[in-house]
Amino acid sequence: MTTALKFPVGIETFSEIIRGEYAYVDKSKMIYRLTQSGKFFFLSRPRRFGKSLLISTLESYFEGRKELFDGLWLGQAEGIDWTPHPVLRLNFVNTKSTVDGLYSTLEYHLRKWEEKYEIQNLGLSYGERLKNVIEQAFNKTGQRVAVLIDEYDKVLVNTLHEPEVHEEMKRILKPVFGVLKGADQYIQFGILTGVSRFSRLSIFSDINNLEDISLSPDYAAICGFTADEIRRYFKRGVEMFAETCNTDFEGMMQILKDNYDGYHFAGTSPDIYNPYSLILALKNRRLSHQWFESGTPTFLLEKIRNTNEDVRAVFTQEVSANTLSNTSITDTSLLSILYQTGYLTIKSYDPEEDSFVLGIPNREVEFGLYSGLLPFYTGKDEVANDSLLIKLRRALKANEMERFLEALKSYLAAIPYSLTCGKSELYYENNLFLIFRMLGFNAQVETQTSQGRIDVIMTTPKYIYIIELKLDSTPELALKQIEDKNYALPFETDGRTIVRIGVSFSSETRTIDRWMIQS
Repeated sequence: MTTALKFPVGIETFSEIIRGEYAYVDKSKMIYRLTQSGKFFFLSRPRRFGKSLLISTLESYFEGRKELFDGLWLGQAEGIDWTPHPVLRLNFVNTKSTVDGLYSTLEYHLRKWEEKYEIQNLGLSYGERLKNVIEQAFNKTGQRVAVLIDEYDKVLVNTLHEPEVHEEMKRILKPVFGVLKGADQYIQFGILTGVSRFSRLSIFSDINNLEDISLSPDYAAICGFTADEIRRYFKRGVEMFAETCNTDFEGMMQILKDNYDGYHFAGTSPDIYNPYSLILALKNRRLSHQWFESGTPTFLLEKIRNTNEDVRAVFTQEVSANTLSNTSITDTSLLSILYQTGYLTIKSYDPEEDSFVLGIPNREVEFGLYSGLLPFYTGKDEVANDSLLIKLRRALKANEMERFLEALKSYLAAIPYSLTCGKSELYYENNLFLIFRMLGFNAQVETQTSQGRIDVIMTTPKYIYIIELKLDSTPELALKQIEDKNYALPFETDGRTIVRIGVSFSSETRTIDRWMIQS
């Protein structure tokens, strides 16, 4: 299994992965520990992070399908009870985000179970029907039931921008989830997974017996991959990708880390890679931003832009552990939405203050966010933005800064007046920040030094660019600041050519005015 080259892109069924001999990262030891450590659990993770595969693996375990675990930790461990239990898996993954869509999903599952356990539907509510199914499954088999609820909040997240529909969804779901407490004596194990936390969410007010493991260090790696797991289970895939990228194994691991690593789900958590993005990249041997492109809602990008704040501050925040534990996506605060959906993650933990610093996890998420935001700030479509970035990158690689600045000047000057009229200096700073960060080249904005703060630093294999920006001033003053504050000093032993650029920006023309370049 350690050299498997069949990548399970889009496959979330445990039995299909095992029988199809796809690469599978063995989480069975951690999963078994979970089943033995309590009874009712809740797990929050971003979308496409392996929650459905976790539920499917639990389903196979409780069904007693030992043959599927051959070669895995759970299949080799001694003293495991493989007695089959009835399993009720309630799956909201493909539910349409309408009231009728929710009714349809509930009706489909309940009718299937009622037929299996020979229960007559007497026109009871959904919650009462589910309780009857649980009781009858226990009575028919003599074994307590495993209740596995997958993506419980999908319809809630998708209707945040429709308050009336959202409230109706919560009204329908509340008595269904409340059954987890009312039928406790018939249940062996229960878990709900989703994107959003359940704290303070009214649909869970009837159940107080769910243990939230979302921030537990014991289960920080239950979904997603660690670097050690990638080395063990995807070694050959990384080697083949390295050949395509003309690098070695360790070089490729660093590239993958920069693009897909960086998630942390506890104060003490290993680095976690996005599993969907990692597998897709290894299969296609191409870096992509499919995770972002496959489901980022427009309302989120609009909400970020409408904050009228420094974009950098939006994506770097410190919060108390209590705030993070109790936040819910249905609070509709920007912080809650960004964290719950995986655009922010825990970057560090201060045990004395019991607080977390949140930030963007990796290059994929950063590029996706910024490329999604840029049209909202500039009014330019994706084609125009891509064209600009390609021109700018080529100019940087060749140290053609005149061409670089001309292209940037023309682009900014063509932003529709309706988007810029009356906007503050911060609006232009946000535009430039987004563009510079999307260029790559280890672009750093507002880097602190012992002498001051450098506006922009960009590095290529041959050049180091130090850029100072001035609003309604002169490039001469910008260059003088670079010299007076010794911004180039930390790079003088680097070996690469240092290029100093002073740029003046005009609030009247809403674009770059003049510049001076000094090598």
